Amino acid sequence: MNKIENQKFIFASLLLNLFLIGCIAGGAYKLFANNETGKVGQNALRFAAENLSQEQQRQFKKTLRVARREVKPLLATANEARTEVRKLIAEPKFDRQAVEVALAKTREADRAIRMKIEVTMLNYAESLSAEDRQKFADGLAKKGPLREPPIMMLKDN
Repeated sequence: MNKIENQKFIFASLLLNLFLIGCIAGGAYKLFANNETGKVGQNALRFAAENLSQEQQRQFKKTLRVARREVKPLLATANEARTEVRKLIAEPKFDRQAVEVALAKTREADRAIRMKIEVTMLNYAESLSAEDRQKFADGLAKKGPLREPPIMMLKDN
């Protein structure tokens, strides 16, 4: 190899290293820069019990896993109905009644799933002491489908 080829190789290597360092730094920033909680992606219902003891958290997660297994057929039904809705909407001849039927099927499956998860959550809350239920309620205000909505600043026209 001559001197120019070596310089090109070194330059390419430096660019690649600079790119990799930028990727790692950007990923680290995204991972650790969540100002609200310091935790990324932890808004799921299973994190509502984070203020409870480790054993209570494990029990809640186990209870949710069982409920999710039980609703798998409903999830499949809802997903199939959503696929059907998209397919029907894309048809050259629009059949509103068929779309409404598919949407109703989706809505019913989603409602049944939500009811199962809510009943599971209530059964778990019922097993807690008053003090632990308060901690759980505080967690529900921050995590899961019952969390308080974020405050939005609306501009006046």
